[in-house]
Amino acid sequence: MDGVVVFDGDDPNELADAPTSFVIGSGGERRAVDAAACADRSTVTREYTIRCATGERTTASWTGVPVTDLLDIVDAPAETTHFRVESEDGYAICVPVADALDGVVAFEGDGEQLRETRPYALRFLAGDIDGERLVKGIHRIDLLSLPADADPDRYETVTLDNPEYE
Repeated sequence: MDGVVVFDGDDPNELADAPTSFVIGSGGERRAVDAAACADRSTVTREYTIRCATGERTTASWTGVPVTDLLDIVDAPAETTHFRVESEDGYAICVPVADALDGVVAFEGDGEQLRETRPYALRFLAGDIDGERLVKGIHRIDLLSLPADADPDRYETVTLDNPEYE
């Protein structure tokens, strides 16, 4: 897939010239992905209605890399149970992979580059996940294989969302 760069480490700043980059990992494998570089080949545009904690609903078209393609990038094992998404400021969610499968890592909203209209360049969206859990300013994605009795909330940090992110 175009836009995929293999590197050692977990700092997307190694791709500093690509503000739409993030790291995805599964087990010991890590890859840096520049979502916008995939624009010609591996992107989709999907409409999502975001349900904010305030009760407000907003519908928009979002363009980005499908979660299913991200799973292929790191050859996600069949045992993968959860999709953990972390923002640049440490805000992180951990959702069942089944809930994330219709999702995208978006770099455009309603045809506009996020990095040009927002204080962040990437956003995770998926249909069955509440708005306050749709991570903005993505830095890292981890694919986890959690045992059935594990508490996915232990892999979350949901109190740090950057106040500049609308």
